[in-house]
Amino acid sequence: MNYQEALNYIHGTYKFGKKIGLTNIRDLLQRLGNPEKQLKIIHIAGTNGKGSVSSFIHGGLSAAGYRVGLFTSPYLETFRERMQINGMKISEDHLIQSTSKVKKTIEEMVKEGKHHPSEFEVVTAIALDYFHNRSVDYLVFEVGLGGRFDATNAVDHPILSIITNIGYDHTEYLGDTLDKIAYEKAGIIKEKTPVIVYPQAKEAWETIERVAKNKKAPIIPVDFSTLVPEESSLKEQSFSVTLGKTAYASIRIRLLGPYQIYNCITALTALDYLKSQGEITYSLENIQEGFYNTTWPGRFEILRDKPLTIIDGAHNPQAAKALRETLGKHLSNTSITFVIGMLLDKDVLSFLQEIAPLGARFILTKPFGPRAAEPKYLEKKLLPYGKPLYLEPAVAKAIDQAFLVNPEGDAIVIVGSLYMIGEARTYIRNMA
Repeated sequence: MNYQEALNYIHGTYKFGKKIGLTNIRDLLQRLGNPEKQLKIIHIAGTNGKGSVSSFIHGGLSAAGYRVGLFTSPYLETFRERMQINGMKISEDHLIQSTSKVKKTIEEMVKEGKHHPSEFEVVTAIALDYFHNRSVDYLVFEVGLGGRFDATNAVDHPILSIITNIGYDHTEYLGDTLDKIAYEKAGIIKEKTPVIVYPQAKEAWETIERVAKNKKAPIIPVDFSTLVPEESSLKEQSFSVTLGKTAYASIRIRLLGPYQIYNCITALTALDYLKSQGEITYSLENIQEGFYNTTWPGRFEILRDKPLTIIDGAHNPQAAKALRETLGKHLSNTSITFVIGMLLDKDVLSFLQEIAPLGARFILTKPFGPRAAEPKYLEKKLLPYGKPLYLEPAVAKAIDQAFLVNPEGDAIVIVGSLYMIGEARTYIRNMA
């Protein structure tokens, strides 16, 4: 098996993989020697912010001298982004090794009449085998979808669970009310295992609280009351905060948008708690260095200064609102050309209602995949705003069109499906 064959195997499993609760993934992990039981795992669920929170924790622990694994999804440009150790992507050779091992194990399962695991279960097993083989001190483990029946929830004994901001997304799988969605996210809460919880809407909080109480799991709420925002620009922002008796002064981060400060404090709350329990040690300088060096591509990421070109993976109403606030803060006097590509299983109308008033013109494109919304569909939703609309299904051509029609001094913001954002990122970075 070479690298491309490994990727073909991973992505090909959706054709015959079947997911039945957590039965398949637990069987697979047991046959692999239960690597998850030999790792110290920080398990993170939520609708928005879980990737950024994961990255901040990864950065903080790395700066403190620990060997830290990071598992996230989806990826933007290369599959190897999904598994990292101290900021280094998994090598092609290591991916081949773990994929070969998992493939052989699955073949044995199927011969015995077991169901073939789903693609995400295969990826989860590969990741856990890899991180175990590489002897990480800690693994920051991001949920793929939901929580309760997500393949990552085969982890029975994390050292800490975290639930970030909960909103409406994947409602066809997780439920159409906040309490139903929160119940699925709260599925990662384990018996007597502390859970860090971001401030939530009342119904979501009550659901999480009920699940935690049943599991005898202590809740550590994220508290923003001592937050003191400091400087903010299109390059970086800074703040100070006090957690318990510990003051964290002059924390500078390069992830932009007020919501990233909240994500940062969520990560800091987790690290502060682990330190208070004697699990880890770090200095203020470690935190300052680790958080400043944290990057999360595709989240209000500036790719060009002239014209100002930003990509953002916001793809649900809650994320669109956060994007609107960030644009209002930094680009209130700038006209914006939006490039938008969405998936049909998102709340497209609510998403567009958040950002449509900010746009001077819109280029409507189409992400790769069967769930992609046609530009004509987006056009119907945007017609009432009376703004110029351009339809270009090919993402690269849509970006070319944006640069062509964007007046000097205006900004270009490319937003929507992460699948489209990754393609756009690659194309723009390779422009002459």
